[in-house]
Amino acid sequence: MLEEFIFGIEEEQDVEKNTEIETKPKEVIDQRMTLFANHSFQVSRGNCVRFPSNQFGYGLSNYSPYFLQDFIQVLNRYMQLEAYCDAVDDLSGPLPKSGKAPNEPDLFQALFFPKSIAPRTPMKPVASTQMTEQTLSAMWFRLVAHYFEWLAGISELQYLNDQDKLRLAVCQLCKVVCFSVVYANYGSKKDGNQDLLFFGSGFYWDPARGNDPLMNDYCQEMKRIINQVICPVEKVSMTKEEFVLVKLILLFDCTNLMGMSYEGLEFTRSMCNKYRMTLLNYVTYGMEEMSDSEGWSEDEIKIHTIERMRNLLDLPIGVEVEIEISRYQLFTWYNFQKLGKLDDDSLAEMVQSNYGGMRGTLQQQIHTESKKMRNH
Repeated sequence: MLEEFIFGIEEEQDVEKNTEIETKPKEVIDQRMTLFANHSFQVSRGNCVRFPSNQFGYGLSNYSPYFLQDFIQVLNRYMQLEAYCDAVDDLSGPLPKSGKAPNEPDLFQALFFPKSIAPRTPMKPVASTQMTEQTLSAMWFRLVAHYFEWLAGISELQYLNDQDKLRLAVCQLCKVVCFSVVYANYGSKKDGNQDLLFFGSGFYWDPARGNDPLMNDYCQEMKRIINQVICPVEKVSMTKEEFVLVKLILLFDCTNLMGMSYEGLEFTRSMCNKYRMTLLNYVTYGMEEMSDSEGWSEDEIKIHTIERMRNLLDLPIGVEVEIEISRYQLFTWYNFQKLGKLDDDSLAEMVQSNYGGMRGTLQQQIHTESKKMRNH
């Protein structure tokens, strides 16, 4: 069935390519665009139909999604993608104090043109803009733009149907973004910034400077759970390469995602296992390199590899390696799931109350309307 599904997607892509020559009837365009809930963003006719196989991962991989590439090739591709999304060479300066993005963007615009909803400022965790009601929306737009830019470089997403792709993109957002925030704070703690909470792009929260009870409650609870989640990251000294691969695993881990098609769940499960195996190959290679200086036997290499994978994932590897999960790991994984839910629920309340001007179209689509998607 999955082969038929992918063949059907390929046929649909061939049809989409012909739209540059043959214009689709307006009623077909209107039907396809109901996915984007009353969007008002105007685009050219050539682009308006595609939520889109050719937008997501269009230029990064020509391999079958089921082909297990060498981990070096995978890391070269995704480390470049991460550096691009982090805007490591961008010198455009700090975000404006106002949180309003131009033209009240919606989900359609964010998916197609993520660079249009926030300036591409470097994501490096530095303390330049204290989190307040006035800066909340600007921080939110930057992190969401970063997420959608990252999605656009993941080639496997082109094999999902439109509904599954949309559900995955929206419903996994908080989990993936929170993991990025965790890793940013892990790096900042190594630099000695113990008391601050960093969100990226210069946005941070300093409890000594906080004078807004609602923002203080939100950031304090986020910081408390982040500090707990950081423990296994610190224990294993997670590298940037491992972070990049674990983030892909989190994106495709749709075990608890309601409403995806059977084919979509099977496909995302396969992609999740593929990137677990890629991570395992990378970790094994590192342990084999260390064994030369440590004098480890093959059995010792396996033991150290499994231990590192346990600390990196805090969940079963699922790639033909059986691991007993400790209570500590279950507690950490629970806290990570709790962190994503806390972030989503807190932001949903802020959207409903329009705290910090958060009751925009895109914010509602992601944090309030998406809850309906998760339950159906």
